[in-house]
Amino acid sequence: MNKKDEIYDLLVSRLVEARYSFGQRLSVKELAADTGASRQPIMAALNRLSSEGFVRIIPQVGCEVVNPGHDEIADFYLMFERLEGLLAELAAARRTDAQMRDLRALQGRILAIDFGDPHSAAEYGQLNRAFHQLIHDMAQSPFVDERQNSNFNMSDFFINQAGGFDPFMADAAREHDEIIEAIASKSPARARTLAETHIGAVASSVLAGMRKHRAAA
Repeated sequence: MNKKDEIYDLLVSRLVEARYSFGQRLSVKELAADTGASRQPIMAALNRLSSEGFVRIIPQVGCEVVNPGHDEIADFYLMFERLEGLLAELAAARRTDAQMRDLRALQGRILAIDFGDPHSAAEYGQLNRAFHQLIHDMAQSPFVDERQNSNFNMSDFFINQAGGFDPFMADAAREHDEIIEAIASKSPARARTLAETHIGAVASSVLAGMRKHRAAA
């Protein structure tokens, strides 16, 4: 991995984990001191993050984390759910029996999580990402998958800015069962609808959490 990709991955992980807040200034000088990297790979990583919507680069001023409004976040999730619906639809048409076994096994691990454990959100977030990635693999559409992977980073960024996975993860985990059965039965339209509804429920929770967070600020 080259230095700019290393810095990009580091900054994405910090954004997704909400270690940077909405609107926070990011200093190239401080990032250089923190990472030991030169200005060039840091700016390359920031430019990439800017193109993906995570940060804003303001000429002659600097760089800051985005601070989207309610409607912008709602619009993002509308796009996100439509694309996830498409991938689930394709998965239902193209999946293999081996992939279905893997998906059911992964869902078993998700449902075994103790959602009352205060540390369960990290485990759920990791397994949930793997669950959706397996559906993407079933879809056999690498271009759509690549775009949706960036969207998953943005969604996790919004989720953690709004308070984390705790408010919805138990319900979301159970919703996976219906999506699995629609894909297993090779029902593309039903798989699409269920996947869109699933992401829509997450969006509602995130937007509610964001309202509370901003009201308390």
